[in-house]
Amino acid sequence: MSGRVQSYPLLAYGEPTRTPLVAALGEYLEFALQTKTKASYTSDRWYLRNAFGTDGGDTPLRVALVEDLTPAILGAYFLRLICVERYQPKTYNRIREVVHRFVNWCIRYKGTRFAGGFNPVSHVERQREHARTISYLRRVDITAQLDVLARHAEIQAMVAVMIYAGLRRGEVLWLTPQDVDLGAAKLGMIRVQAKKVDGEFWEPKTKVNRGVPVSSSLRPHLERWEALADPKRTWYFPAPKGGHWDSDNFAADLRKLNRAANLDWGCLDYRHTFGSLLASKGESLYKISALMGNSPEICRRHYAALMPECLVDSVEFW
Repeated sequence: MSGRVQSYPLLAYGEPTRTPLVAALGEYLEFALQTKTKASYTSDRWYLRNAFGTDGGDTPLRVALVEDLTPAILGAYFLRLICVERYQPKTYNRIREVVHRFVNWCIRYKGTRFAGGFNPVSHVERQREHARTISYLRRVDITAQLDVLARHAEIQAMVAVMIYAGLRRGEVLWLTPQDVDLGAAKLGMIRVQAKKVDGEFWEPKTKVNRGVPVSSSLRPHLERWEALADPKRTWYFPAPKGGHWDSDNFAADLRKLNRAANLDWGCLDYRHTFGSLLASKGESLYKISALMGNSPEICRRHYAALMPECLVDSVEFW
């Protein structure tokens, strides 16, 4: 024996790996499809396609491997979003967040390693977002909006649910007759909860079930609708031809009715109206967040500015 120790080439722990981008994107989207809500999955897919393209061809980031995503390449791409594409900071930050999450997934589940040992997206700075402004209906606006829909009992009731219970459009469309109990408590209860209908699973955006009491303002609209609706229907608000109402089709039908009356409010305005009404009457941000299915921080950003008039008594000492 010569006593010589034979050496073999080893992949150093810090040496970069080689992860094909297109294949990793496909696996990640399949993972997201199984773990996210349908709306979140669709949103993430759009942002990823914005960054990486669609069919594995030439992409905005122009990389073949995940490891090719350097801070310089990413920085140039995100700089283009701001200076050329004129993206708003909120959209810019959302794309950055989704790309950052994808790269983290590659590191965790694909064993991807970068030369610097860090996620390169973390070196791309977030943009400072502008103060949030929200659009909501005043009392006279609510009356005008519901009057316009008087001949359309179902759509009127759906809009009333968003205004007086703060449900998201998707939450309204996924209500079943079992979710709306007009005999519960004093005036009734709407339960926004996970369910499986016709083999398709759905859950709230935040994956947290909640209940919203039916107010005296909302109850007449629901009673009117229930008197007209088929008691054996699968959905509380079925589509005109039966079955589940597609969210885009509902938005288009509502927009058509509003345009005929020179109104331009939409579903997000109705939901913000509910939060604004609660904030204006002095309800706590915790209660608002519980009723709307949002975090207290999001509700603070949206509705805290509407509360000062209700806080006058708080600063009177004598």
